Amino acid sequence: MAGGPPAAIQTGELVLDRYRIVEQIASGGHSVVFRGTDERLNRPVCIKIFSGLGGESGVGRTSYEHFVQEAFALSRLTHPNTLRIYDFGHLGTKDDAGMPLQVCEYMNGGTLSQIVREQGTQSVAETARLIVAMCASLGEAHSLGIVHRDIKPQNILYGTVGGNRLPKLADFGIAKWSADDEERKDRKSKRAEDTAIVAGQKLAMYSPSWAAPEQLAGQPVSPATDIYSLAAVAVYMLSAKAIFADEDVYAGYKKRRHGAQLVREALVPHGVPAPVVEVLVKALAFDPKQRPGAVEQLVAELHTAMEPATDEQASLPPGHFHGDTTALLGHSKRMPSQSDIVTPSTPTNALAATPPAIASAAAPTPPAVPPAAAPAPIPNQWTPPVVVPPWMLTAVKSTGAAHRLALSETPTHVFERRVHFVMATQQFVDLAGAGAGQKVRITLLPSPTGRVVHLKGMTCFVAFVGGRPSPAVTLEHASDVALVTARAQEVGHIRISFGEGGTIGQLAFPLGAGVVAIGADDCADPILFDFGPGSDAYFVYTRGRVAPKARR
Repeated sequence: MAGGPPAAIQTGELVLDRYRIVEQIASGGHSVVFRGTDERLNRPVCIKIFSGLGGESGVGRTSYEHFVQEAFALSRLTHPNTLRIYDFGHLGTKDDAGMPLQVCEYMNGGTLSQIVREQGTQSVAETARLIVAMCASLGEAHSLGIVHRDIKPQNILYGTVGGNRLPKLADFGIAKWSADDEERKDRKSKRAEDTAIVAGQKLAMYSPSWAAPEQLAGQPVSPATDIYSLAAVAVYMLSAKAIFADEDVYAGYKKRRHGAQLVREALVPHGVPAPVVEVLVKALAFDPKQRPGAVEQLVAELHTAMEPATDEQASLPPGHFHGDTTALLGHSKRMPSQSDIVTPSTPTNALAATPPAIASAAAPTPPAVPPAAAPAPIPNQWTPPVVVPPWMLTAVKSTGAAHRLALSETPTHVFERRVHFVMATQQFVDLAGAGAGQKVRITLLPSPTGRVVHLKGMTCFVAFVGGRPSPAVTLEHASDVALVTARAQEVGHIRISFGEGGTIGQLAFPLGAGVVAIGADDCADPILFDFGPGSDAYFVYTRGRVAPKARR
């Protein structure tokens, strides 16, 4: 560990030869946090630098291990509701390494703590939306043997993606790693396997207002520990009150024995449905064995509480959470909107419309309602998007002689596409498909090995077909990319092609059922972005002629 305080970081300074410091936005604990810019990809980032507080003492060395461990924990977690880490390194040169630093995604929507302070109590639907999202994040962490141990409103951050506000779980600095025998042999990969005892010193690792009783007592932690803290956060959202806000650890420990009474006193005056109250009472049980056994069970119980089972719709089993959290809350009149949740990456058709034949067989046709008695439409009511399979899986193979396309300012209709030519005169280009919400930003990056495409979703997430959704993907060769909603539903797809040399002086691209050719004198480096049949296709290029103006 490097000793002493970190060197002064000035606004405008470049760290790791890539990230420009813009401003300091926070400090505390064992780190200082800056907003920065990734100059290579032109995106905002969060730069977290170890402060060096504590020096060479046991506390200082343990804090150092926690800071490094957080980077290792985040590097293994890929869920969209978990804060993403981009880079890790040290200040200074390789021969004179300084304090460690992490580079993470920049979240511009504040913390849950700030939102509750500004807005007050949150609705049951909003609370359920956040709890499901956090359970999805924790589900991945727990499956890898990682217990967060510090869930609190300050560690739940919000960002915006295409106008949607998305919650993410951050700060895995004191996470507990449960290693198996094989992993224990690899101490370097764990760094701080048991963070309660590091650098020869035992430390208390928790935030007193949100910690489970076993943490306060110094007992072993488990996924039930995170469930307890998450339930305390839910009570805070519904009542705008931290029911265990005690600085005295012993008093807080005793208070937790009366958790059921405190939860009811906090929530009943706010009109929270009794079944939801009882779910949180169970999750805040003093004995970890009496809480839900896993986050999946917590989500299932929350769903049942919000909409009790009926003959037509049976209660979902706990294991149903893995593939589709949208189904858990998707049919309730208190259904969360599309805006604030990212769920696991498995595509689902759970919200697809019921075919007319099935609907008519399931129930008799209700009597017609006179127009005057029809209910008025609900403003801004969320309607499920149309989920579509990847069109390229059933596409007809492109064959035949190449169809030469000339530069044109206006779209050219060919092979069921509207083909556009876009000369990238700026750093990025925005492209849109025919479907709602299909807008992406393309940045062409220089590379020694050829052209590199950075594709970012502006109104959705993106993912390589079959992969996990993320805000952006980077590719160097032909690829198929899915456009994914915040509920992990694939609503569009793009095929990216770099072209192949055919006839001298032109590049050939498969497009629909045919092949098109682009002259090298028109576009020297075109890349095709095909949104599929009945939609748009774009040839984006940086070198060549500007498309001639159409005659008016």
